[in-house]
This record gives sequence, C-alpha cells and structure tokens, in this order.
Amino acid sequence: LTLLFGLASINTLTVISVTRYIKGCHPERGHCISNSSITVALVLIWVAAFFWSAAPLLGWGSYTDRMYGTCEIDWAKANFSTIYKSYIISIFICCFFLPVTVMVFSYVSIINTVKLSHALTGLGDPTDRQRRIERDVTRVSIVICTAFIIAWSPYAVISIWSAYGHPVPNLTSILASLFAKSASFYNPIIYFGMSSKFRKDIFILFHC
Repeated sequence: LTLLFGLASINTLTVISVTRYIKGCHPERGHCISNSSITVALVLIWVAAFFWSAAPLLGWGSYTDRMYGTCEIDWAKANFSTIYKSYIISIFICCFFLPVTVMVFSYVSIINTVKLSHALTGLGDPTDRQRRIERDVTRVSIVICTAFIIAWSPYAVISIWSAYGHPVPNLTSILASLFAKSASFYNPIIYFGMSSKFRKDIFILFHC
C-alpha cells in the first residue's frame, strides 16, 4: 500500500506537469485537457501504480520486512536473480527516471516560454504584473521539481546501490524511506501555500 500510494503520487505529479506544459506552451491544444481526458489520466495513474506495486506479489520482484513498522521492495535479491534485477531496474527507469525527466522538461519549457513571450513583446522593462507572473511560475516550478527530486533521489540511489550488492546502513535506509514517503505530505502544502487558485478552490470546496 505504501508503494502503491507513493507511485500514484509520483504519477500524479507527472500528469500535472504535462497538463501545465500543454496549457503554458501549447495553449492551442488546451481543448485536449477535458473532463474525459483527466478521467482517463487518473485511471492510468492508478493502473500503473497498481501494476508496479502488485508485481512483487505475483513473482516479479519481492517484498521484505524492514523491521521498523513497514515493508518495502527487497532490493538485495537482485544479486541472486535476474528476474528481481529486471524488476528493480524497470521500476527505477519507469517510476523515477522517466517521471523526473518529464517534469524537468515540462517546467523548464514553461519557464522558457514565459521568458520568450516577454521578449517578443519588445518591452525592455517588463511591467510589475509580468515580472510577478514570471516569478510565480518560476518559483512554483522550481519548488515542485526540487521537492520531488530531494524526496525520492536518496531512496532511488540507495535502492539501486543495494540492488548491486553494496551494503546500506539501517539508519540510512530508514531516513531515505521516510524522506520519500514524506512527499505525499508536503506536496499539498506546497500547492496550498504557493497557488492562490488552489486555495480558492479549497475554500469553495469546504464553503469557507
């Protein structure tokens, strides 16, 4: 369940970055983002998360007890089985490397598009509103990408490190796991603190 919800969180952040990329860099394709397409995206998010988290239960990969109140993928078994190693490498590429690549590309493209649009206006000194928009887009993009990478990179690196037979101290493993799993906690805080539209929608939802 921990892996399921963690992967769902990663997938959700990736889909959000793609929708922002389409809206910000290709507004002419904005009609592609509709209720039906979002519904399909949500279904795919959870199907993918369920696939990768259920695979060890079906023999592709394995779970193990970490002796601190939770279990996680048994990375060490990659030393003894090609099947386990293929699962670990696959989940690293599909559930960490590719999402990070997509998010970085999307947000960097958004930032560049905003800067380019200001340059095309021919105004040497952008207005306060333009500067504020660019600053907000840049800040949110950097925070989202940085928070994701900070949270999941230690866990991903330690996992691959363990998969190739190198020992990892228990304390290091615990801290990396807690860091990764904390992402589901602070992501809503980032959006609530940095997105006025998100706050307005929350207030409307709860009739504040």
